[in-house]
Amino acid sequence: MFDINKIYKGRLFLFAVAASALSTLSIILFYKLFYNDLSDTTKVLFLLGSQLLLTLSLLLFVCNRVDKHANIIKRLLNSINDVVLIKDYQGNFQFCNDTMAKLYNSSPEQMIGKDDLDFIDNKEQADFFRENVQGIMRRFEIEEVYESATDVNTGEIRHFHSVKVPFHDVRDRLHIAVIAKDITEITRLKEEADRNKKRLEHVLDVSEEGLWEWNVQTNQVLHNHQWELITGIEHSDKSFKEFEQCIVPEDRPMVTKVLKTLMRNHQPYSIEFRMKKPNGEVIWIWDRGRVAEFDDNNQPLWLVGLALDITEEKNNQDRIINLAYYDQLTGLLNRTRLEAELEKAIKSNQKTNSYSALLFLDLDRFKLLNDSFGHHIGDQLLKVVGERLKHINQGQGIISRFGGDEFAIVLPQLNNVPGEALRTAEHYAERVLKEISKSTSLASDVQDIDIDYSITGSIGGVVFTADDLCTMKLLQLADMALYRTKASGGQKAMIFDTNMQDELRQRSELQKAIHDSIANRDFCIYLQPKFDMKATLIGAEALLRWQHPTLGLLSPDVFMHMAEESNLIVPMGAIMLELACQQLEQWQHQAHSKHLHLAVNLSAKEIWRAHFVEDFIKVVQKYQIDHSKLVVEVTESVLIRDINDATDKLNKLRKFGVSIALDDFGTGYSSLSYLRSLPIDEIKIDRSFVQDMVTDKHAHLVVKSIIDLANNFNLTVVAEGVETPEHFNLLKNYRVDYYQGYYFSKPVSATELEHLFMAPDSNKARVEKNSSPQLASAVIMD
Repeated sequence: MFDINKIYKGRLFLFAVAASALSTLSIILFYKLFYNDLSDTTKVLFLLGSQLLLTLSLLLFVCNRVDKHANIIKRLLNSINDVVLIKDYQGNFQFCNDTMAKLYNSSPEQMIGKDDLDFIDNKEQADFFRENVQGIMRRFEIEEVYESATDVNTGEIRHFHSVKVPFHDVRDRLHIAVIAKDITEITRLKEEADRNKKRLEHVLDVSEEGLWEWNVQTNQVLHNHQWELITGIEHSDKSFKEFEQCIVPEDRPMVTKVLKTLMRNHQPYSIEFRMKKPNGEVIWIWDRGRVAEFDDNNQPLWLVGLALDITEEKNNQDRIINLAYYDQLTGLLNRTRLEAELEKAIKSNQKTNSYSALLFLDLDRFKLLNDSFGHHIGDQLLKVVGERLKHINQGQGIISRFGGDEFAIVLPQLNNVPGEALRTAEHYAERVLKEISKSTSLASDVQDIDIDYSITGSIGGVVFTADDLCTMKLLQLADMALYRTKASGGQKAMIFDTNMQDELRQRSELQKAIHDSIANRDFCIYLQPKFDMKATLIGAEALLRWQHPTLGLLSPDVFMHMAEESNLIVPMGAIMLELACQQLEQWQHQAHSKHLHLAVNLSAKEIWRAHFVEDFIKVVQKYQIDHSKLVVEVTESVLIRDINDATDKLNKLRKFGVSIALDDFGTGYSSLSYLRSLPIDEIKIDRSFVQDMVTDKHAHLVVKSIIDLANNFNLTVVAEGVETPEHFNLLKNYRVDYYQGYYFSKPVSATELEHLFMAPDSNKARVEKNSSPQLASAVIMD
């Protein structure tokens, strides 16, 4: 056993012997000086007793001091958390402190003379410990190593930083002293840090983010591999400088500014900028940075940040913005973006007290081009117009394709004087019309078509300031101006000031009044009688009238255009259908009127509704009527949006038993093709052809051609606008089936119709010989 007490006691024993000898010499000297009279025996006994007493006292003193120092050292070694042990060459413990003993769930006394295998079940580990210390003792060199041991109490692996010192004892036997510091917690923290670092690297790899660190005092730069992949810059002492040089010059001041702000105010930043990689590729970077560490003076030491390549996201944003705010055909702004620009112009006017202008350009005969040559030719024309508008604009105005063949132009801040602003807008509009009116060549990729086309257009506009105007009002005013231009013949520009607001206010009031009257059902129908070749009443066309609460009975000319614009035509059409069904039901309950049919007009907007057919049938089924006596009249406009959808819906109505009439035939651009597309039972020749057929040879030929065509398709022919005997007689010669017009009667109420044409004592109508073309009086005779 390597006992500290023995070490101390051995050395103190030598000291005691030396002290004893010195004491003996002192006693002998004392004896010779003072005890000369004693006998020899007494002298010997005196000397021996004195020597023994002195020696025992000295030994007791020495032992007490040795035990005291040894206990101090033991307590000292047992109080530290580091492992302290001494082993002999065989690996047996000669000494250990409490920390070592606790690790093996033992005590220092129990461990003396035993090796590691006596305390752990792992023979491989015990052999390793023995071979390790033996190797160090053989080399007789101090070693510093990192090693692990099992805590017998918990089975936990503990990690140590050990210093192993070989030495010889007093008998020249090899021993080794080991002082081991428990670094388990430090190791765990390091392992956790390593794991966190790997996890961070995995996260950054997955998120494709580049990590960078910058020591602003030493200019040292660290970054991960992903940063190199993003920037294309390999790690070097100059990598940060190279990165700065790769930032697009326009964005470099912004990056410099946020870095300075970060170092001065310690304020984190998040910015987007462009950089040109060494291979020439320009990418977008989203960079976020913050101060990670401060020095002793509270100044930034390390900056850290993340960089992400957002080029694809930026490109997607550009595509989304392009889709949201630009017309995909012409590349011009769309309606949404124009409205935003118009709002900016209003605010700018308010700040600068200036006047701006809004122009609407509409292309003439565009539908004719589309219907004649196809939409691809129409699209080419729109592109040509778009390019010509860009060419003459030169940054002066904001151009958009508003929809269809309509373009809108905002001319901001023209002048502070309204008259000058108006003249500038008129001059600009004239330049636009002059530029677009140049002929252009249009070729089809689908068909073998190559045409020279002359473009004409109409412009309506309004000059405005910021007073009491909003975007929607301005758009309405410009639309009204365009409507006036086209109504006056088109192919010119008409620009107004905001005094048109009075008219707009009137239109708004009219719209509100129509809306209220729909809720109150302030509508009725008048009937335009229809006759056969014998002038016998065979039915009528229902025409809507507005029974205004204060203005009385109003004709469609007053309200129909507004109803179409505001979509109020849909609920009005529903009311009209109900009134027509009610009238049919009354007729069919009387023998003398049971044979009559009644026609109602359907607007395109009604038919375009998703549930139009279902709603139509639901209304009709509420009344006890013969469906075959109900005729619905449609115009070619129903086919503008989707000819297949319209055809399908009309087929369903026909299957329900309703007859279909094509109204205003001959006024459209492709009427002949509709005879094949639509499920038509009859066609109505437009009044413009009938009225001119007596005096105009071409109109006469058109009417005759329409009649022949209808006969070939086995369709019923109805002539509208029959106002003179000549009209009636000429049409009878061509065997037209039915007639309506002022020659017979103006539109009348159901009561008047009953009185004029369905009196009990008459079954035949004769028109007075000298009747006025504005109002024909009918008499009933046998």
